[in-house]
Amino acid sequence: VSAIRKRSGKTLSELAGIMKELPQVLVNAEVPNDKKNIYLEDEEIVNEIKKIEETLHGEGRVLIRPSGTEPLVRVMLEGENQEEIDKMAHGLVDLILSKI
Repeated sequence: VSAIRKRSGKTLSELAGIMKELPQVLVNAEVPNDKKNIYLEDEEIVNEIKKIEETLHGEGRVLIRPSGTEPLVRVMLEGENQEEIDKMAHGLVDLILSKI
């Protein structure tokens, strides 16, 4: 942040004004510890993640990460349309759960 501020010559408040906040959805999928990386390994899941990223057209993001302390995979989506990202996040969790 400091490097960006210095390079741009803008104050932090000016930079904060540029940022766009998007709706966010977080859904946890209960997944056995030995299956936590299924979202990286299963071709259908990988393709669905790519499809969601394309649907967001660079106006959001998909973040999937296994919990370090619980048998969970956390699926987080950000995007412009709350209802749409909610549906996509739950659909992705359903797909992950169908593979375990």
